[in-house]
Amino acid sequence: MDDSILKKSGANFFGFERIDSLGKHHYQLAAIRGTGDLPLTKNGVCFNQWITQKEYTIPLDKITKIEIRTWHNLKMKWPGKVLRIHYKEGQDIKIFGIKPGVILSLKGWQVDAYLWKEKIETLMKE
Repeated sequence: MDDSILKKSGANFFGFERIDSLGKHHYQLAAIRGTGDLPLTKNGVCFNQWITQKEYTIPLDKITKIEIRTWHNLKMKWPGKVLRIHYKEGQDIKIFGIKPGVILSLKGWQVDAYLWKEKIETLMKE
């Protein structure tokens, strides 16, 4: 049984950034980027990278902030928007960068990242 609230096949992963306990920002410039499946469940966000077969899971209760930007890891990701999920891991904050894609609506092409941000923030309030 699939308990996904949202699911995107073919999402683009851009690696992680990290903010240490002293507030210093660290970038992962040599990140192994790639495409994969991005499901959102009531427990959190998962990403299954196709090429490396790596799976990343971000529990909903660890997420501290969600933002949408045009860059991640000091690189511009235009066109489109990057969903940046900030979450606690030990004493650090990690920032997961993903571009879910776009969807076609009656208003034209809409950035899927806004839908994902809204759904995750709704789940965080529950």
